[in-house]
Amino acid sequence: MQHLLSSKRNQTRGAWLLILLGWLVYTTSYLGKVNYSANITQIIDFYGVTKAQAGTVPTFFFFAYGIGQVFNGVFCKKYNIKWIIFCSLIISATINLIIAVSSDFSIIKWLWLVNGFVLSILWPTIVRLLSEALPQKVLGSSSVVMGTTVAAGTLIIYGLSSIYAAFDKFKLSFYTAAIAVIVVAIIWIFSYNKAVTIAKGEREQEEAAEQTKTDVPEKEQQKKSERKIFFTSIFVLCFCAIGVNLIKDGLTTWVPSILKEEFSMSDSLSILLTLFLPILAVFGNGYALKLHTKIPDYVNHCTVVFAIIAVFIGVIIGSLALELVAFMLIGLIIVNFLASSLNSLITSIFPLFMRGKINSGLIAGVLNGFCYLGSTISSYGLGVIADNFGWTSVFWTLIGFCIATFIAWGGYVQLKHFFKEKSMPDFVDGTK
Repeated sequence: MQHLLSSKRNQTRGAWLLILLGWLVYTTSYLGKVNYSANITQIIDFYGVTKAQAGTVPTFFFFAYGIGQVFNGVFCKKYNIKWIIFCSLIISATINLIIAVSSDFSIIKWLWLVNGFVLSILWPTIVRLLSEALPQKVLGSSSVVMGTTVAAGTLIIYGLSSIYAAFDKFKLSFYTAAIAVIVVAIIWIFSYNKAVTIAKGEREQEEAAEQTKTDVPEKEQQKKSERKIFFTSIFVLCFCAIGVNLIKDGLTTWVPSILKEEFSMSDSLSILLTLFLPILAVFGNGYALKLHTKIPDYVNHCTVVFAIIAVFIGVIIGSLALELVAFMLIGLIIVNFLASSLNSLITSIFPLFMRGKINSGLIAGVLNGFCYLGSTISSYGLGVIADNFGWTSVFWTLIGFCIATFIAWGGYVQLKHFFKEKSMPDFVDGTK
């Protein structure tokens, strides 16, 4: 029995080595792109700029990152994965180092623009790598693991930034990111060949064992119906992706400012309390996969979660009015947890599970690009709303997007019934 268990572990050892390597790269990259948002309250004070001006920097980043996601999703099939990821990390590290030593605010938005584009290479390329190399039996686990990267990276940099803020040394976060990214780039370049070779060998063994299985033939009309429903779901998921990061990154960026302005908290304490957002969000990915088994249609899944998000945004609005910081933090944590779970569903679970129907790197890049369109709106747009109308109006805006998601869902349901002449195939419902 012990020999059999050991044999099973060895069968996926290479796959898990590759997943770990991808996790390390993408988690560390977050240190070099979220550190600005983590320190935005100190940046506003240090450079003497408005919230809208400070918000232009992540807006530039998210714009370049979103466009880059789509661009790299289209072209990632042509990349030398080993070297393109290495170069992306090194350039990002260099940009963080320049910002750490510079005192000129006017150049930061341009450097962050370049940083956004070079880091946009990572996600579609890593998803492409995992979809091509991993055995089917670890796809679900890999999507959960990779889905924790956003929360883990955010947690690390916000934790360090709260410490640096206590000593009024926020620029240490940029030095930290530069050093960490360089170290991981070196690990990547020396571990890549071994991890990929073993993982692909394990996938070949799995496919060889399943060659005797035969597929049930499908009628041509049924195939056309499947394709129409499938691509309709992608369009709606693109819209949902905007709302996911409008909420998730909007909260991550502006919660320190909300706590400071509404409850007179120090920079260090406001950043520290913001840590509660990514701590629980780490578990959002497992929650997404579990809920996916109960609501296999991706669009229905998103709509249910957006409904719950709207309820808890209402709790936040009430807490602001009554000045109940504890209830507001609970609402923020739950909203961020749910938004993070949808981010994992849209950008990780869906692309990997659909690898037999569409280029996983392409669809991951496109969906993540729309996520960062939402991030772009969140940084500058929510900052402008806060400057002119206050934070309560910001949260009403987020509820408005949740309502718009219901409208999009209604259109999807109607089109789905229109196209569905016969029973829907498994892959449209989201099952493997």
